[in-house]
Amino acid sequence: MNSQPNILLFLTDDHGAWALSANGNSEVQSPVLDSLAKGGANFRNAFTPCPVCSPARACLLTGRTPSQVGIHDWLFESDGDIAERDWLRDEITLPELLSAAGYHCGLSGKWHLGRSHYTPRGFDWCFGLPGGQGDHRSAFVYHLNGQALPKRGNKTQLITDYALQFLDEAPPDKPFFLNVGYITTHSPYAQQEADLVALYDDAIFADIPLYKPHPWHKNEGLAGGEHEREKLRPYYANYYAAVGEIDRNVGQILEKLRENGQLENTLVIYVSDHGCALGHHGFWGKGNSTRPLNMHETSLRVPLLMSWPEKIAPQTTIEHCVDHYDTFQFICAVAGADLPYHRAYPGANFASLLTNSRAAWDDVLFGEYGDLRMMRTPHYKFVRRYPSGPDDLFDLVADPQERRNLAELPAYAETRAALLQRLEEWYADYEEPSKSGLRVKNLPRHNDWEAWRDGKREEIGLQVY
Repeated sequence: MNSQPNILLFLTDDHGAWALSANGNSEVQSPVLDSLAKGGANFRNAFTPCPVCSPARACLLTGRTPSQVGIHDWLFESDGDIAERDWLRDEITLPELLSAAGYHCGLSGKWHLGRSHYTPRGFDWCFGLPGGQGDHRSAFVYHLNGQALPKRGNKTQLITDYALQFLDEAPPDKPFFLNVGYITTHSPYAQQEADLVALYDDAIFADIPLYKPHPWHKNEGLAGGEHEREKLRPYYANYYAAVGEIDRNVGQILEKLRENGQLENTLVIYVSDHGCALGHHGFWGKGNSTRPLNMHETSLRVPLLMSWPEKIAPQTTIEHCVDHYDTFQFICAVAGADLPYHRAYPGANFASLLTNSRAAWDDVLFGEYGDLRMMRTPHYKFVRRYPSGPDDLFDLVADPQERRNLAELPAYAETRAALLQRLEEWYADYEEPSKSGLRVKNLPRHNDWEAWRDGKREEIGLQVY
């Protein structure tokens, strides 16, 4: 058995932590993912540092902040200029680090960090999704190792089919790293397999709270009030079915590893780029679904499951707060990958938490989205919107649903000032001035509420610094 384990990373799109039965959802059916949690570790407080696709993925795949990397919003890869640029050109990526450590590296599915029509640096093999990722079933021109490959059918199954091909073709004398990028939990909330949708014919979707929608929230053409519950059933059912679709396909890949005798020496990680709301807080989507942009728990919390036979004990539950920066550090440590000493990395290797739940750990998290920055402690969440607000301060103990903003209350002035000071000290260590989110232009900001709401603002979905 190779001393370096194989590493299988499922990095999915828009799968909120709440939409998993292992995390307490009473209706969603995800038996394979449940078995990962039971057979290994479930991180119950896992977060993304940025609640939107491209920068969140960059955080996990470089281990560095958006203000170090320079990606601050999702990349509109249907635009040729954006699609042709390698947005990580100044970074050393996870597949590059693992390749240097002796791994054979493959990607099947979403990349969304520029040049998605080619094999990204560090990968030896790639089945990818160029341009806009489209819906879940229509004809689509994929690429296989840079060559156009037109296909029609279920994207999730196609991504799985080519992941299985990678495993069949991987050299037996090297450990592999396989990144599988499913998109089916992303909107549109439709087109899922009929048998999976039918599982929710009698569901009441009790785990989706009802909130009154706000005029400054993007709702995918949907609302979220009690009178809309029946109208929303098809969208809820398709989202839950999408989780089941991913679950089914994860099972196919795990079964292949079991058949090949490779599962025992494979670290399996399941994580999403960011969270997703289906009417939570009155909006549908994630951090870019409100004006001002948000850092709500529903946008930030992600599932994080890990299985590694004989290395991670079954039914290990981690309550400490971790994020993508930490997952990057853990993967590099497991693989024996050397990080460049001259680069600042904000994460920490959480391996000690897998064997000792009382191990020392800092539960403070930091995040950003353009000119919005966030600091989260076990007690408070502080959101600073530069240059002049409005800011958020939530007491996560007394108000876990984040319904009461304390930022402007005199009684919390000292708390706010202390959190702001620590936030700015942290970013002084983890930003590159030329790539800082505080230099971003063309992101929707707080003073764009009315223009955005009235349809007068064109959304281009990219950052320019």
